[in-house]
Amino acid sequence: MNNLFARSVFFVKDAERSLRFYTETLGFGLEGKYEEQGRIFVFEVSLFGFQLIINQIEPDTEDRAGHGRVFIGLDDDQVAGFLEHIKEKGIKTDVVQWGRPTLVIRDVDENELFVWLSERETANLKAERAGA
Repeated sequence: MNNLFARSVFFVKDAERSLRFYTETLGFGLEGKYEEQGRIFVFEVSLFGFQLIINQIEPDTEDRAGHGRVFIGLDDDQVAGFLEHIKEKGIKTDVVQWGRPTLVIRDVDENELFVWLSERETANLKAERAGA
């Protein structure tokens, strides 16, 4: 069997607001969109090969906004480029304990992108924050 083609879905309160956040703030590229009544309702974005579907809530999914979390694993040779992207875009991050120190990026609805960095990179990030 070949690898499955799968993506996570985050539910959001306002798809158009989220589209601006993902493309302008985080630097994702828009891969496709679906509109209803002239407004974006579902869209797909990608960054460095990671793909994510964003879906506006409806009455039967309104309790799902902001409850998403996806884990993004980086190989050692990918960390520097990823951190440079975060720095260049001025992306707000947190570090939480999730089995080990974990970099967290939250969208406008509080959906979470969890990224494990090396312990050295996490320590560097914490040191930069302490000095800022």
